[in-house]
Amino acid sequence: MNAQVFLTHADVKPEALVEKSAVVIDVLRASTSIATAFQNGASTIIPVAEVDAARKLITGQSRATTMLCGERDGSRLPGFDLGNSPAEYTAEKVQHKTLIFTSTNGAQALAKTRLAQYTVISAFVNVGVTVDFLIQAEADVAICCAGTNGAFSLDDAVCGGLILSKLYAKLSDKLILDDMGTALLILGRRFENSILNMLRLSTHGRKLMKLGFGSDLILCANSDSVPVLPRLKNGIITRFGQ
Repeated sequence: MNAQVFLTHADVKPEALVEKSAVVIDVLRASTSIATAFQNGASTIIPVAEVDAARKLITGQSRATTMLCGERDGSRLPGFDLGNSPAEYTAEKVQHKTLIFTSTNGAQALAKTRLAQYTVISAFVNVGVTVDFLIQAEADVAICCAGTNGAFSLDDAVCGGLILSKLYAKLSDKLILDDMGTALLILGRRFENSILNMLRLSTHGRKLMKLGFGSDLILCANSDSVPVLPRLKNGIITRFGQ
């Protein structure tokens, strides 16, 4: 199994994902919120890269069954039902609902994976089920970090590295890494037992704390707390196995 790494959504090349399992990682916070939404009973999530497209898509839909969700620059958009905090995606709010979702970074990364054989969404909260799926799929892997506004994000890289570390522990020399993959693996091992501290040190984590979302970092750092694997297929995200 070969593993390739893309450090930001701007780096992802759709044609490079053909016949691969793409793992989209946006730890802070789209991946965490999407997994949480499915754990709490959301039916489907429709990712949309642009805000105007999200607003257009919900036109004519019942707001009792369809919700408009997402953010720009960390804050909920005007007129949206939910932002991008995993704490917002409670069963009371999202159970049996369709969520139209846009975000600054995660939705952009998802839009680039249309040619992948499989696309799954991962964060620290569901690393274990992600690794299990990748082994089962038996396809080459593309770690697609969302990054932050086109720049490297430590949080996404560490999560990608932890996935590679756990894959390596199970596959050993059957997993082939390039230098970037090896660098991420080292990062993942370095911070595996100090994820929350790492998030608080990261640029994006510091920004979220200034915006009043410090408690979200605790939720995002809780490894394997949401053992749900969201999967994107034909433009729709569902819970794997659903």
